[in-house]
Amino acid sequence: MYYFIVNPASRSGNGKYVWQKAEKILDQENTEYRVYFTSYQGHATKLARDITARGERLTLIAVGGDGTVNEVLNGIRDFSRVIFGYIPTGSSNDFARCMGLPTDTEAAVQNILHPARFDKIDLGLMERNGQKRYFAVSSGCGFDAAVCQEALDSRMKRLLNRLHLGKLTYAGIALKQIILCKPVPVTVTLSNGKSRIFSKAYFVSGMNCCCEGGGLRLSPRADVHDGALDFFVVNKLGKLLIGLMLPTAYIGLHTIFPGVHIYRARSAQITVSGVLPLHTDGEPCLMKGTVTLSCCPQALTLLAAGDK
Repeated sequence: MYYFIVNPASRSGNGKYVWQKAEKILDQENTEYRVYFTSYQGHATKLARDITARGERLTLIAVGGDGTVNEVLNGIRDFSRVIFGYIPTGSSNDFARCMGLPTDTEAAVQNILHPARFDKIDLGLMERNGQKRYFAVSSGCGFDAAVCQEALDSRMKRLLNRLHLGKLTYAGIALKQIILCKPVPVTVTLSNGKSRIFSKAYFVSGMNCCCEGGGLRLSPRADVHDGALDFFVVNKLGKLLIGLMLPTAYIGLHTIFPGVHIYRARSAQITVSGVLPLHTDGEPCLMKGTVTLSCCPQALTLLAAGDK
């Protein structure tokens, strides 16, 4: 039995049409499945929690963007009892990009019904104030989280999605946030006990996958099979240089800029002065004080495509 959780509103309503196409293929293949549609933020988490409540072994597929993936993962009660699949319909689709999953609907459905392989991949875990939240792609605070927060309800995003240029949303909002954002003191304490102090950090991201924000390869060597996260920090970099640095991140050349740092570790504590935006897979909230980001090795079984 396949269970589908569909976000029909993803990419300004594109999710609904993607599901209609996927449904036809499933019916043609005489597939036994159940489908559930989300209608509000956080609904996918509740649906996934209900679906996995009995503890049965099952295949659960998210149909939506990276935010939908995040919500579904955070509703799964026991990862060892679930095989996870994904049909991307979002604006950025960084999880699909990093995992080499097909973005064409027919190819994505066929990959779910006839997977090339089953892949055990790492997940990230964010902990703060006694709360825990898993992430598939990244979690971070500061500039990138501010971009995610604005993109959540952006007229620009809705317009560009209609023009099939959704990933440019993040580039446009990023240019605005470069002007508005202010650096803050941040301390990053890695799992090996070493602390890094940054006096003027613009943002810190714990990267499970290599890219976020619609293809920005912030940590080109991040690997979902290495049992660690890559911690990406931008510190003491002028706003003009940040504006120049971000476009080069699409091809992974931003690491040549001074003030760009990447550390690999099983976990890290991030302590900030003041209040900063925080995100997990683009889903925003606020943080104050300390947040811990850690890797959960081989936590998720994924319906994977081809060799990775």
